[in-house]
Amino acid sequence: MADEKGHKPVNPTRAYIADRIYDGDRILHDHAVLVKDDTISGVVSLAKLPSDLPIHRHPGCTLIPGLIDTHIHFMHWQGSVFLAYGVTTVRDTGNDLRWILQCREEWPSQNWPRILCMGPLLDGNPPGHLLVARAITDTESAVTAVRDTAAAGVDGIKLYASISAEWIAPMVQASHSANLKVSMHCLPHGVLVAGRAGVDEFFHLDGILADVWPDHPPGWLSIWGHPEFTHTWDRQQQVADAIAELGMVSTPTLAYWDSQWRMRQEVGPYPEERRYMPADLFRWSSAEPNAALGVTWARAMDAAQRFQGLLLERNVPVLAGSDTPCGGILPGQSLWRELSLLVEAGLAPVDALRAATSAAADFLERPELGHLKKGSAADIAIVRGDLTRGIPDRPDIECVVRNGVEHHPPELLQTPDDTAWREDPWGQQFALHWKKRTQS
Repeated sequence: MADEKGHKPVNPTRAYIADRIYDGDRILHDHAVLVKDDTISGVVSLAKLPSDLPIHRHPGCTLIPGLIDTHIHFMHWQGSVFLAYGVTTVRDTGNDLRWILQCREEWPSQNWPRILCMGPLLDGNPPGHLLVARAITDTESAVTAVRDTAAAGVDGIKLYASISAEWIAPMVQASHSANLKVSMHCLPHGVLVAGRAGVDEFFHLDGILADVWPDHPPGWLSIWGHPEFTHTWDRQQQVADAIAELGMVSTPTLAYWDSQWRMRQEVGPYPEERRYMPADLFRWSSAEPNAALGVTWARAMDAAQRFQGLLLERNVPVLAGSDTPCGGILPGQSLWRELSLLVEAGLAPVDALRAATSAAADFLERPELGHLKKGSAADIAIVRGDLTRGIPDRPDIECVVRNGVEHHPPELLQTPDDTAWREDPWGQQFALHWKKRTQS
């Protein structure tokens, strides 16, 4: 119907069509995703597609919800790189509180993914990462730290490695009272101590050492890569059973583990990591070549991946997180590497996608994310190839839609400024680590 001047209204809705659509739950063929403004207005069969819609066709592609990286440490330069790789939401898991809350406010006006955050690392005294942590000295200060962080409006609470075991349960209780989930880096107490205290999610897998080999020799990497670690296989299965019974969620960040042997052995890092990361940051956050240490890290990586496989066999929920920029790994690309490593550990490709879309959104209690359905945020990644057959660690991204706005990788991937990032909290933290490393 025309208006009083004879003008036909323009339909504000547009349709996206690809060979296949993964909507967060299932694979669809011969369907289109409809986007109106910043929202998905529907997913319909092509037979029911209105004839007056603008159509964006992407043959040879898979259309998926925008990816969610559930474990990162945000820096300004990362934002556009995340988007270039189809990551439209990130969860910061430890940063300066005021700074990251400001970034969370700014993302709609920047070429960044939307940001969720957990505030600072809540750690013992002195904290392992001084500039992005809050130091705790006793149970009272531990509970106060949780309450203060929750009151600031964060999206979750992060407990770090140096807190005392007796603080965990009171901190969890304070967090749950604020309707926030608790995630933890479980060294040195072990995953089971954390789980029995009510921790919802554990990071990096490294906390299992205390559970599977309590009388192990000194060290951490040397234990994961120890030839005798395989002798704990029966105990590993028992620990995996216990984790499943506790209902915990695993975010293994296998991409970080993978980066460590790559850096040290001849295979080296991915070329993109040197191209799109600030040069000094890459140097400060990665490692020098060391063939012998690389072999140990490769064994450690295999051991961690096998244990994650045990968790998958027991249907322990898994979320995809990269831990970028730690380990000199690139925002976005490292999440695809994480997904490919989860497939190697035993997940089907579609289930790996779920770990970075709907499963992540469900755990984070953000139903508008991670799904392609009516009412969801218009966050879409369009990737060349068939992602139901395999997950590439170097994807070919054709287009990204974040909050209804289209972005294209060539416009987003630029040579980064090699100085501005140093003012960010993690830039200062890496500078501090580098200073200690070079002076030791």
